[in-house]
Amino acid sequence: MPSIAPALATTDHADQTDNKLFRKISWRLLPVLCLCYVFNYLDRTNIGYAQLQMKEHLAFSDAVFGLGASVFFVGYALFEVPSNMMLARIGVRATLLRIMGLWGLASAAMMFVATPAQFYVLRFLVGVFEAGFAPGVLYYLTLWFPRRRLAQATALFFMAFSLAPIVAGPTAAAIMTWFDGAHGMRGWQWLFVLEGLPCVLLGIVAFATLPDRPAQAAWLDAAERARIEHLLREDAPAGGTHGAAGLRAAMRDPRVWVLGLVSFLVILGIYALAFWKPTLLKGMGLSIMQVGLAATIPAACGVAASVFVGRHSDRTGERRWHFAIAALVAATGLVLTTLFPRDPVPAILCLTLVSIGTSSAFTVLWSLPAGILTGQSAAAGIAIISTVGGSAGMVAPAAVGAIKAATGSFAFSLYLLSMALVLAAVILVTWFRPRETRPVAPHSVEVA
Repeated sequence: MPSIAPALATTDHADQTDNKLFRKISWRLLPVLCLCYVFNYLDRTNIGYAQLQMKEHLAFSDAVFGLGASVFFVGYALFEVPSNMMLARIGVRATLLRIMGLWGLASAAMMFVATPAQFYVLRFLVGVFEAGFAPGVLYYLTLWFPRRRLAQATALFFMAFSLAPIVAGPTAAAIMTWFDGAHGMRGWQWLFVLEGLPCVLLGIVAFATLPDRPAQAAWLDAAERARIEHLLREDAPAGGTHGAAGLRAAMRDPRVWVLGLVSFLVILGIYALAFWKPTLLKGMGLSIMQVGLAATIPAACGVAASVFVGRHSDRTGERRWHFAIAALVAATGLVLTTLFPRDPVPAILCLTLVSIGTSSAFTVLWSLPAGILTGQSAAAGIAIISTVGGSAGMVAPAAVGAIKAATGSFAFSLYLLSMALVLAAVILVTWFRPRETRPVAPHSVEVA
């Protein structure tokens, strides 16, 4: 018995030292990555708000808008895996500079759209240039955080995905209202310019501030770099592969495809609401400014929930049921939303449940690939999962637009999206079997 106390004290000291180290890493990396992701979300989904003026100004139908929203994901899917494989070779700094500079310019060029064909081409190009951003960052996080700390780091990164709608709604509403008519341009044109061009500057900032790996971080001392490398080697899955072998290994792993399918089912709901929620709320009698402000409520609750669920998942080491419960909460919210087609207050509360569920589920989902893949197979696997999941964006906006045109409401679409979330929960709980993750000590959930 006397020998146990010193051992426990040593372990506790090591945990505290690691907590301090990973807190330091989080503060150095995540603010820049999160800010980049906020603009990634804005430039990907701002046509959901732009359409409130754009469709009338350019005489675009719901079908044209839905197809334009979806074609983005065709370009994205085609270039997702090549972009992520390139990142594994040239590093995150050069990749982010390329991705953000090109997507910022293409997004700003949306101001010149005058015909459906121009709309489709530019949306396709924005998708091509954005390809690889989110999965690239997820791979990048695996180079810094061991698996038992990865869900929280992922939660903080994806907090930007939930945080972005808080910014997107009021910002889009303000730009489209206050800038409408300035210098002969409509508000929707200013929206694309003012949310696109800052991405070029952000790409330069990321290039200047983000080291590719811990070994290149001048703000870490030698002992800290060695500790990170040790922890990453300690829990890395055996048999890491590289290059073409890494891609083949990822493609042969059925769990990669299961995660891709689950991601597809979740993202159906995320993107359908991202592009059509402004129209849904405006149809309840809200002004553009009221739509923008109302959208912040579900988003803010989604941020809080994703951080809490991510921390709890890390603390317990459990992933599947955290995901499943969150997905079922979102499915319930979607069904309840159909009960209030003309009443914005209860509808917004129901959409808050959807945001809580989807944000939490998405966070837990992206902590899973690091438990089954390593090396360049991790980069390839994450890209495959993201490509399969992101292809939901090709389906969701166009399908919801077509269903709305056929039925005159969003109700049937919301039922289908709810069923997709239930199926995602069942698939992950039933078929996915990752390696067990060692829980983080209770006090260490403050790492990031």
